[in-house]
Amino acid sequence: MNEKRIFTINFALYLGAFISLALAFTQLIPFLIYVGYDPLQRGIILSTIAFVAFFGQLWSGYLCDRYHTVKRFFGIFWILLTISSVLMYYVTTQLFFFHFIAVSFVGGLFRVTNGLLETWTIETSPKIRNNFGMIRAFGAIGWAIGAPLTSFLVTSFGYQYLGLFMAGAALITYAIASTLPDATKTKTDTSLRFSDIRQLLSHKPYILLMVIFVLVSIVMTADMYTVIDKILFVGGTNDDVAFKWSFQAVMELPLFFLGGWMLLKLGSKKILIFSIIFYIIRFVLYSIVQTPFLLIAVSGMQMLTFPLYMIAQKVLIDDETPVHLKSTGQMLGMALFNGVPTFVTPLLAGVLVNGLGYDTTLMIFAVSLAIPLILSFTYRPKVRSM
Repeated sequence: MNEKRIFTINFALYLGAFISLALAFTQLIPFLIYVGYDPLQRGIILSTIAFVAFFGQLWSGYLCDRYHTVKRFFGIFWILLTISSVLMYYVTTQLFFFHFIAVSFVGGLFRVTNGLLETWTIETSPKIRNNFGMIRAFGAIGWAIGAPLTSFLVTSFGYQYLGLFMAGAALITYAIASTLPDATKTKTDTSLRFSDIRQLLSHKPYILLMVIFVLVSIVMTADMYTVIDKILFVGGTNDDVAFKWSFQAVMELPLFFLGGWMLLKLGSKKILIFSIIFYIIRFVLYSIVQTPFLLIAVSGMQMLTFPLYMIAQKVLIDDETPVHLKSTGQMLGMALFNGVPTFVTPLLAGVLVNGLGYDTTLMIFAVSLAIPLILSFTYRPKVRSM
C-alpha cells in the first residue's frame, strides 16, 4: 500500500477512533455524579483506572513486540473497550463494586487503545512518524466532534444508550483499522523476553524521560479531574464540561498540523521545554480565574501545551528505544506516565482540595512543574529528532 493511501486511511481512523473515545470517556465524571457517588467514592473508583492502564499498557506493548504485530492487539483491546463502555453506561443505579470494575476497564482501556493506536502510527514508517502531528490532528477533530455529540446524546436519550452509540462508532472505526497495514517490526532470531526490557530500564536517557513525563502527566491529569470539578463547583454544567473538551480539541489543531515542521526547525527537546513552560502558565491561570467561562477560556492554552508535549514525547521515546523494543518502549512509557498519574492525581487532588481548596491545589500543581522543566534542560538527545 502506498504511503499516500496510508495517510488518508489514518486520517479517517483517527477521526473515528477519537469520536468513539470521546463517547466513552468525556461524560465519565458527570455519569458518576448522576448515579449518585460522592467525591470520595468517585476518587476511589477513578483511581482504579491506573491499575488497568498501567498493566494493560505494559502487557500490550510486550505482546506487540513478542508477536511482531500492533494491529492485532489494537483490535482485541478495542473490542474489550467497546464491551466495557456498553455495560458501564447501561447500569445507572448505584452498584459500587460493578462501577468500580467497569470504570477501571473503560478508563484503563481508553488509555491502552489510545497508546496502541499512536504506537502503530509511529512504527508504520519514518515518513509517517515524522508527520505524526498531522495525523493526530484528525484525532483532535474527532474529539471536538465527539465531546458535544456525547452531551447531546445524553440529554436526548440518557446514559443507558450512550454505550450503544459508542459501540456503533467503534465498529465503524474497527472496519477502517482493518484496512491498514501492520506496524513495521524488526524480527530477531530469539523470542522477546521480559529480561530484554532491562535494556530500557538500564538506559539512563530513557529513564530520565520517564521521570519528566510522569511529573508533567500528574499535572496534565489534573486538567481532566480537578479543573472539571472546579468548573462544576463554580456553577458550570455538563454542557460546559463538554464544551471544554471540544474547545480544547479544536485549539490543538494548528500545532498538530505544524508538528513536522516544528520538529525540523526546533527539535523535540526544545518543543518539550516550551510545552512545560506553557503548562506552568496555564495552571497558574486556572488557579486565578473563578467562572466557568474563564476556566474554559484558559483551557484554550491546550494549543500551546498538549500538541507540543505529545509530539516531543512520542519522538523522544522512539529515539531512545532499541529497534526490537519499539512497542515496548512506547507502551512501557505510557504505562508509567499515564498509569501513575491516573492513580496519584485523583487521590492527591482530593486531599489537597479538601484541605486547601481548588485554587491553592491548582497553584501547587503549577509550581511542581518546575522540577520536570529543570530536568528537561539536563536531557541530551541521542540524535536530532526529525
